[in-house]
Amino acid sequence: MLRVNGELVDQELVEETFHRVKTAEEQKVQVSCCERDPEFYEQAEQEVADSILIAQEAEKRFETIPEDEITPKLKEMIDAYREHGASWDMLEAQRDMMRHEIAASLRMDKLIGDLLGDDNGVSEEEVRAFYEENQKEYRTPAEARSLHLMKTLNETTTADVVFAKLCEVREEALEGGNFEEIAKRETEKSTGELDLGWIPLDRPTNPFEATLFSMREGEVSPVIVYEHAMHLVKVMEVKPEEVVPFEDVREELENRALARKRREALQALAVRLRESAVIEKIDMTGEEDA
Repeated sequence: MLRVNGELVDQELVEETFHRVKTAEEQKVQVSCCERDPEFYEQAEQEVADSILIAQEAEKRFETIPEDEITPKLKEMIDAYREHGASWDMLEAQRDMMRHEIAASLRMDKLIGDLLGDDNGVSEEEVRAFYEENQKEYRTPAEARSLHLMKTLNETTTADVVFAKLCEVREEALEGGNFEEIAKRETEKSTGELDLGWIPLDRPTNPFEATLFSMREGEVSPVIVYEHAMHLVKVMEVKPEEVVPFEDVREELENRALARKRREALQALAVRLRESAVIEKIDMTGEEDA
């Protein structure tokens, strides 16, 4: 368990942060990272400790929040809960907690205002720079529509037999045969579906997608081995990857650029606060490690 400047930290907060950090990293590399759990746990503890230090600083600088700032926010929160069916009894029981949350949020806003001063906003240049840095997130993926036939691999049909058959079928298509008619005749897909519709390029490491998106319109694929079956596809149409225009996402970009600017200011503050902070790890026996 952590203790930050004498304040005990809820262990569940550390655990939740650990799982978030680990999940984000595993999604990034698309593999399990269990061997890195100690690293992720240390990162989680640091993130939580920093958030506590920042909250403590906000309360130190803005100990009292005026009632006329809390009341309108409290009314907004209550109205929102009421719209979703919350009872008055439940809201009354949670009133003190809601007031506490609102006060903490207002303190954080004031702290950020203190840190950034007149620079508490983003310029056109900053927004466009954010767009360029994160342009990968504002691309619509390439898409392809194809016709498809498959033959399953099972105990009664060996892979070499299925492969040889699909090579014959592919040769028939390459020599001018109607792929749709061939697919209707040969596919073993239970639904009989031939047209796969529009498929986005989401996983270039997937053998099916890698083959599909390396082809041109009108091409018939080589035999693809994927998920206990062998496949042939013919690409019918291709839509290239496109970048979403800046103006179409300007508002989102402004919000994200400002959020990053504020987050970086808080992170810089946490680094300074750590220099004089007392952060302790407390084990189950009560012994402490500074």
